[in-house]
Amino acid sequence: MRYIKKGHEPPSFTDWKSQENDDWKPTYSDLRGQIKSDVHDALLKEQGYTCCYCGMKIDSDISHIEHLQPQNEKESEQPKNLALAIDFSNLLASCGFSEKYKISDPEQKYETVLHCLQHCGCKRGNNPLSVSPLQADCADFFRYTGSGEIRPVEDSDKQQAALETIQTLNLKHENLTAMREAAIIGALQGLEELTTADLEMLIKSYEQPNQQAFSFVIAYILRQFLEPN
Repeated sequence: MRYIKKGHEPPSFTDWKSQENDDWKPTYSDLRGQIKSDVHDALLKEQGYTCCYCGMKIDSDISHIEHLQPQNEKESEQPKNLALAIDFSNLLASCGFSEKYKISDPEQKYETVLHCLQHCGCKRGNNPLSVSPLQADCADFFRYTGSGEIRPVEDSDKQQAALETIQTLNLKHENLTAMREAAIIGALQGLEELTTADLEMLIKSYEQPNQQAFSFVIAYILRQFLEPN
């Protein structure tokens, strides 16, 4: 998991919400069409087109708008927070599927990433998260192995929260583990030719928000090569 620094919402979203009046209050269920697409695109760009939770590569077809604090609009027995449901600071992009993509699937990506329904936002539902990608220190709760496994750190103050988050989001899903391993193997190729300075620069590039899938995992693994034996 990588820290996501929230930016400004799209102007079209701001304008849409500003139309609130005595007869109409904007709700998430009202958010449709181009304005919703603008919000979705802004979230993807903000996250470097990677999932807010697992870090896999996503686009507008194979992702959905995620509410960090559940909106509860579809659960009548739950209290609703309509303002929070359309608060850009509460919105993220998680792997999964957009409504339109379930209808038309010209490239058959739907079949190749069905596992997204079993982890991250789709798996989480409205369950609370112990560790959030909006926490500046969220990356400090997890560690990774060269085979793509995700584990809680050994710090006893962080272990339980990390375990709960891994379970809630099912971040140990076999497809995610295999994808992380493949990304790590690819990043390690040619590593022996790098100087320490080169390696440090490479790690910093992976630690920054970018469009490289699982870049925070790769950065974690590469950092092990800088540690003294």
